[in-house]
Amino acid sequence: MARSLDELVLITVNHRNAPLKVVGALENLVEQAYERLYPYTDELVVLATCNRFEIYALESPRLLVEAESLLGDASKYADVRRGLDAARHLFRVAAGLESAILGENEILGQVAKAYEAARSRGYAGKYMSLLFHYAVKTGKLVRSKTMISYGNVGAPGAAVHAAEKILGSYDDRVVLVVGAGEAGSIIASLVRQKSSTARLLVANRTLERAEELARKLGGEAYGLDELPALLEKADVVFTAVTVEKPLLTRELLERMKPGALVVDVSNPSAVELPVPGHLGYIGLQGLEKVIQKTLERRRQEVPKAEKIIAEQLSLFRKAWMRRAADEAIAVMMEYASRVIDEELQELHSRLRGVGVNGAALTVTGDFAQSLVKKLLRPLIVYAHRAAVNGQAHVLEEIVEQFRREIEKRVTTRPERDSPPRNRLRCPP
Repeated sequence: MARSLDELVLITVNHRNAPLKVVGALENLVEQAYERLYPYTDELVVLATCNRFEIYALESPRLLVEAESLLGDASKYADVRRGLDAARHLFRVAAGLESAILGENEILGQVAKAYEAARSRGYAGKYMSLLFHYAVKTGKLVRSKTMISYGNVGAPGAAVHAAEKILGSYDDRVVLVVGAGEAGSIIASLVRQKSSTARLLVANRTLERAEELARKLGGEAYGLDELPALLEKADVVFTAVTVEKPLLTRELLERMKPGALVVDVSNPSAVELPVPGHLGYIGLQGLEKVIQKTLERRRQEVPKAEKIIAEQLSLFRKAWMRRAADEAIAVMMEYASRVIDEELQELHSRLRGVGVNGAALTVTGDFAQSLVKKLLRPLIVYAHRAAVNGQAHVLEEIVEQFRREIEKRVTTRPERDSPPRNRLRCPP
């Protein structure tokens, strides 16, 4: 059955309309959602992250009732959208416009992964395929044609970006990362991404952890007891540790070479202030300014992203309606093929009775198919026009009428022993 775009429904509980603890608790409901909701819809995709729990489906009378039951108390936060509004929301999600951090990249992969998981298990069909294909395509276009993901807005990423602007490049520089935890690992990874020739030194309280990170990134691992000697070599040092008092004392900082840079993302600070005058310094307060500048640059790209989303939504709507028209036309062709098969069998039987066979029979078959295509052509054009104009009810009426005719032929005519000769194909 052709499905109207208005039958597309979204149920979303996300960081914008619900407390994060509520949203986070829903992340474990993915399996239950598929088990409880799929019996009430033909197609279903569940997108669950730490910031959102979203159900995309083809609507049915019972679906929303079951979804409310599934969500429990969280249902009071749920937002329900339909049709193009539902698709627009998903496109914005994939583009990073609905993320807690504007333009973040991780969500695009999560959208693609959610669809693939539903498809591989048989929950997502041709309509969800179309929706998520355009959503992922839109997310990629927004990131390639705008600067919506410009820079880094986390302290570790901002630190690497800010230091690079001062140094000019990490190439052939000695980069010391103090701390091999989450922040230190991000810093070290970003530095290596930016330069394959940087000499990367990782110092950590636990040597094994430093060795693990250094091994991944082609760096060198050291314990904190070797800090004095390491600081003397460093062109830039990043500190990302949790300490009660400064780890890099003024005495240690005095040993660093002139022009070296110290970047501290630790909280509380791991660097004794003020730093000696021969060194550069960036602390968390300075990084916050970098982050705000980055976010402002991303915000400036939102109008461009919105324009791309609007363009892709228009294409998606046309593609959805074409698919609905194709389904209606396929039912017409099925009916026509049945009629041709039945009538040709009777005609050929009569022709053989008067001595006509061979090539003449083939000609009659080709003629019958050509004739029916031409007779159906105005109706096919009408179906496509109805699709473009969003007249889904017209397509539904066409499908319903032709299916009735097919049922009549199935129930009133006996099955022939000989197989159909040629199936009538949809015209291009």
